[in-house]
Amino acid sequence: MEITKSNDPYLIQRIAITDNLDNAYLLEVDGICPLCGKYMLLGKGKRMNKKYQIAHIYPNSPTPNEVKQLEGLERLGSNCEDFENKIALCKDCHGYYDDHKTKEEYLDLLKIKKNLTSVSKAKIAASHQDLEQEIILVINALSHIDEESLQKMKLEYQALKISNKIEDTYIILKVKVENYVCIFFNFIKEIFQDLDQAGHIDFGLVASEIKTTFLKCEKEMSSKSEIFRSLVKWLESKAVGSSNEACEAVISYFVQSCEVFHEIAK
Repeated sequence: MEITKSNDPYLIQRIAITDNLDNAYLLEVDGICPLCGKYMLLGKGKRMNKKYQIAHIYPNSPTPNEVKQLEGLERLGSNCEDFENKIALCKDCHGYYDDHKTKEEYLDLLKIKKNLTSVSKAKIAASHQDLEQEIILVINALSHIDEESLQKMKLEYQALKISNKIEDTYIILKVKVENYVCIFFNFIKEIFQDLDQAGHIDFGLVASEIKTTFLKCEKEMSSKSEIFRSLVKWLESKAVGSSNEACEAVISYFVQSCEVFHEIAK
């Protein structure tokens, strides 16, 4: 295979990947190949075997055909060895991508990397945002509520504010949040009021911290589904041992009470 000799400043000598960087690439994709969905670590006995490689999105040594295919397209990072231009792929997908790269496949992988970068930046921004630990009391209460009590507090109306804040293009997210709000809103509201009145939490501060974290996530990503997932993961990280569903219910509460998402412009 002929390799292009180029004066392109983006193309620099290959740099070895350290163990720390290797782990960072694997963590970025949550251990799953972003192209085919395969797990990229395989347990064998007491060892975990790597089933992945770190791929260049824009090739380090492009062939003449690749140079032609990718001419004028966006590149990530200041050079081809930057973290932004590499991604963890399973060995099969890496091999296929290297040997059959097209403009469309390049742009697809570029988009995947940009989305991963946005999610990563949002996680980092949110991780520095503290949350009153007493919110664990709210999440724990959600885990122990009985159906009879829940039915008594269920909303008898549709979650109208949700319709004004989540577009139909996010229909799965919209239905999920509306269901959580209709079922759990009054229950969560009562718990917050009881804790606030007893002096166990400052609800205003909790609401402010939720909104600040939302704004940090919104700055890094545009997808409301991704923002919602990032907020749920952040809440899980702050309330260790909490269930994913309880955290989804709490974030849905704050969607309804206006700390998360803006009203859709008419």
